Amino acid sequence: MDNFFVPYTGKKPASVWINGHRLVILTHDKEMLEDDLDLLGADRVKKVRVSSTDAGQDKFLGKIARQVDAGVVIAPSGVDLRDVLKNLESELPWVQ
Repeated sequence: MDNFFVPYTGKKPASVWINGHRLVILTHDKEMLEDDLDLLGADRVKKVRVSSTDAGQDKFLGKIARQVDAGVVIAPSGVDLRDVLKNLESELPWVQ
């Protein structure tokens, strides 16, 4: 099983708009999100245990995306959230 940490606002995953794209940013590093919840418009971080199989992870990521009609970005551990957001701002819509 893998752990994902998802920012939430109320009962739904928190999303951000970047260059016309709605995105949910999640990670395997809880602290990365907790330190900058305000950047994501989130009020808490929820830990979600997910099957480590590709099918299990695809199902989970699809569910998150459908909940808020957004794309999903898995931010790498050890990278500052501000850097992830800046990178997405400079690369979108070219990153697919």
